[in-house]
Amino acid sequence: MLTLFSIIYGPLVVWLTDSFDDKTSAAVVLAISGVLIIIHAAKKSPAWIIPFIYLIISLGTLFFGKTLWLKFGPLAISLGVGILLSMRGTVMIQNFIKNQRFIPRFKNDGISFSVPIWISAAWINVILHVGFLAFASKWLWAFYVSVGWYAVFALGALICLFLQKRRYA
Repeated sequence: MLTLFSIIYGPLVVWLTDSFDDKTSAAVVLAISGVLIIIHAAKKSPAWIIPFIYLIISLGTLFFGKTLWLKFGPLAISLGVGILLSMRGTVMIQNFIKNQRFIPRFKNDGISFSVPIWISAAWINVILHVGFLAFASKWLWAFYVSVGWYAVFALGALICLFLQKRRYA
């Protein structure tokens, strides 16, 4: 459900802002976000946080009256993912350095080589989000928000698979 919402969000926002005023556009996104929060809360899924971010963004649009706020939802989520992955990588490296007695275990398992790749992909995604938001047309932004960021993480996955294949070959 969230993947579908993620794919249609960009074109939906562009269509809404072209067809309706700012308040109506924000109200539609607010309603969709509210429904998704209710669905995920009923399923007791932790994924309710994503629609909650969109809900806060649409409330900001209603309050401030600028549709640019609606475009900050995907950027906020990307920024959150980048920060969380960076924090996770930092904690892993700190634990590796502090726990000298566990070095034999880490030599066998190692800190996953994929961690820096995923951190890099997350921050490249944030940079691309900012670039498309600031410098691209609204339809290019909609394309990137819908499917373009999937390509960034798919490239990260391909790099991880390639490196894993080389590592175990």
